[in-house]
Amino acid sequence: MNTISRVIVSLVYYNSLVRDTLEYTINKETYETNFYDYKQNGIINEIKLETPLKIFMDKNGEKGEELRKKLEKFGEDFYSEKSTVVRKAIDGLRVDHAQNIRVFESVCPIHEELNSIVQLHVNFARENNQLEENILKLVSADERYYRAVAFLSLSGELFRQFDEYNKARREANGEKTPQSNFIEQDLSKVVGLLGLVRQHAICNDEMYTDTVDALWKAIEIMNGKRQIPQGKTFADVINEANAKIGTFVRDSEEAWKSIYPAMINELVADNQKGAQEATEPKAE
Repeated sequence: MNTISRVIVSLVYYNSLVRDTLEYTINKETYETNFYDYKQNGIINEIKLETPLKIFMDKNGEKGEELRKKLEKFGEDFYSEKSTVVRKAIDGLRVDHAQNIRVFESVCPIHEELNSIVQLHVNFARENNQLEENILKLVSADERYYRAVAFLSLSGELFRQFDEYNKARREANGEKTPQSNFIEQDLSKVVGLLGLVRQHAICNDEMYTDTVDALWKAIEIMNGKRQIPQGKTFADVINEANAKIGTFVRDSEEAWKSIYPAMINELVADNQKGAQEATEPKAE
């Protein structure tokens, strides 16, 4: 693995920790404390140690400092004792799903910013004939897996909130209420974030585009821009979108797992070898 490849793998590693914070917007019976600790260690320490990400921020003046502050706040908001979203308890992790929107509004923009930094390094490697095939596969798999996880978590919130919105309107005999207005604001935020995820996507394979089409069909029906297809219910439309998303998640996760762990292990081995060589006495 050459130098620029090590930098790219390191950046992808950090961005995967940002992505995996979306786990805390999905309803689960339990959340692994060990995985939380792993993410916490990376999110907090990678911007303190002399890592490629810290070096990049140090070299990029005001923009670098702005990103550093965002990442420090990210760590504080979700991986510190000050966090009100995810808290450690004796029996595991406590997650406040009432703050899902807050998680989305942090994760999605930060992931896109870090992804642009990854692409910057990929372009540099390509222009200098240093782009290794495995790196291209890793970046592609990671990009695709992020879109899948983002669609899964955001659509789950969207459909749940839309159900709550309809319930609030029914209970008010079709009238708008402060509660329905509040939910409507959240729905608008989620749709905007889904748009952000779609807008910045690099992947364009058929499975991805089929997923996007199914999801946007549901969104356009929700906001009155499209009619429910004849012979179907809105529940059918949602089920079709969920099925497409589920297939996309499974496919992209499998591709990501087939390359990411091996690349991380290679990076760790290279770093350990470099550290060992640096401490070995040189022959006179």
